[in-house]
Amino acid sequence: MGTQSVVIQKIHAFLLWANVFFEHSLIFRGLSAIGNAARGSAILSGFLHTERDYWGGSLIMRGVSLVFGGIYRGAAWIFAVLSRANENSVNRKIFLACKNALADPNNLLNKTVAECVPGRVMDWFFGDEKARQARIGHRGHVSASARSLEAGCNSMSEKSDAPVTVLSFINLKTVYMLFLVGSLTIPSHMWNNWLLFISAAFFAGAYFVKLLLDENGSRFRENVDASDMRLRGKAASTPTKIYISPALILFVFFCAFSMLHGYGGMDSVRVFVIFFACIVHSVLVSQIIKKSDMRLFFSLAAVALVIAAAIGFYHVAMGIEVRTDLTDLQASPGLSRLYATLGGNPNNDAQAWAMLLPFVIAAMICVKNDTRRLVLLMIIFTVLGAFAMTYSRGGYVALGAGLAVFILLAAPRLIPIVFLAGILALPIIPPGIIERLFTLGQDSSSQYRFMIWGGVMRMLEDFWVQGIGMGPAAFIRIYRSYAHPLAERAMHSHNMFLDIITHSGIGALVAFLAYLYGLFKRGIAAHASEVEPENKVCLAAGIAALTVFVALGVGEYVWFYPRVMLVFWIMTGLLTGLSLKTPPKLRILEKISAPSAQ
Repeated sequence: MGTQSVVIQKIHAFLLWANVFFEHSLIFRGLSAIGNAARGSAILSGFLHTERDYWGGSLIMRGVSLVFGGIYRGAAWIFAVLSRANENSVNRKIFLACKNALADPNNLLNKTVAECVPGRVMDWFFGDEKARQARIGHRGHVSASARSLEAGCNSMSEKSDAPVTVLSFINLKTVYMLFLVGSLTIPSHMWNNWLLFISAAFFAGAYFVKLLLDENGSRFRENVDASDMRLRGKAASTPTKIYISPALILFVFFCAFSMLHGYGGMDSVRVFVIFFACIVHSVLVSQIIKKSDMRLFFSLAAVALVIAAAIGFYHVAMGIEVRTDLTDLQASPGLSRLYATLGGNPNNDAQAWAMLLPFVIAAMICVKNDTRRLVLLMIIFTVLGAFAMTYSRGGYVALGAGLAVFILLAAPRLIPIVFLAGILALPIIPPGIIERLFTLGQDSSSQYRFMIWGGVMRMLEDFWVQGIGMGPAAFIRIYRSYAHPLAERAMHSHNMFLDIITHSGIGALVAFLAYLYGLFKRGIAAHASEVEPENKVCLAAGIAALTVFVALGVGEYVWFYPRVMLVFWIMTGLLTGLSLKTPPKLRILEKISAPSAQ
């Protein structure tokens, strides 16, 4: 027994010595390194961990994060160097002097612009009359509280109580909103589609610079006390949350892939660049235009729509020729259709107006001044009059569907009243509109669409997986081999979802449908949980506008004209910004906006 115990002790001691020897050997170190690499790999991590961020932790996002993180760190270093070199320069002193001059309500600009009649009208329509009275005293002097309100208006802050005044238009954010709504009023002969790309690059760069300045604000601000500096540093250290739907990223990937292998050549590149620029605008709108800016943006949209409608009425007064390519003269003899600024096609104007009208109606509901509400109501009726004269049947149906959804979400108790009012209004609706609606599905235009859809379905039997490439050039080149003999000259399929699968394949269609589903889901969920009445109405308007787009897409390719495509992406950006109070963060954008957290 004792001998056995001695042997066992010797064996045990030997095993301990072997274990220690093995733990310090090169073999064990190599195996440990391989095991650690395997546990951190993208292939085995899903089996070794129960919870994992597959999207943010993927190799693709790691690579993209590495590239953009390096770009950001380099840009931040350059800004720091330029800041130190520029702190005591003449340029810096001039910049501060101009900034202080614009922020001072007593300066010449305020007296000559903000206090003139046009300035007061702008303050009344776009801003807050009570805030104006607080800003301007009875004898024309400006109080200390008014100064703080004006400073808050000129800054890039997101305080909901900051008034909108003339001086607030000297603001990059407001300039951006003016460009977006102003793009609807520029006549087609003065418009260039490359403005979408140039503006997207400019405003995206400006927003990127703003993120840099916010992150390193202490280096760029002078005469700030220590407590304010600590507050700014604390706010700057909080990363900016930017949400981009993974479905949208996947959709862009499929569109880019179809551009590379498709049949459109440089025309596909041109269309993709404009398409991508509109998506950049959508992301900017969701980040720059916050809830506190919605009333201003909706008011600007109302002004843009009424200007476009006035241009349309001017065309009617000057005489609009009857076009056989837009109207079946046998079903609607002598019908001339109003058009405004979007390419000379009434359908384009109707599509853009139908998607924006719910937001203008929301602005009318939310405004607290009865006179301004009356002005907005007059604008709505003016735009509706021009909209009716476009004689766009798809626009009629889509706007009706959108308004039905808007009433269902914003004021469900009014549904019986609105339904009854609609029945009573039938006798006063112009007969031309009723006749135009009854030709839906019966005239040559409707039959023409059916012929195109048949040819597209035959084409998809060969190209449903990969698509043919973006743009009309690829469609014209491939479609003619499958087209109906009476519909060979089509440039698109006249159906939003057929065009997406035709251009970029089934993967793009699935990704886009997932993106639309996510928008609807987030918008409805936010509307159900929202407690502020104004925000609920704005969310209802966004969901209604998205409904308008889906209804339009049944009979039209809404993205064929770039400015109408821009309206869609603006609308999705507004809905995204409204519905995401605390948006999820993509790892790449988290690193871009907060490199100090790395």
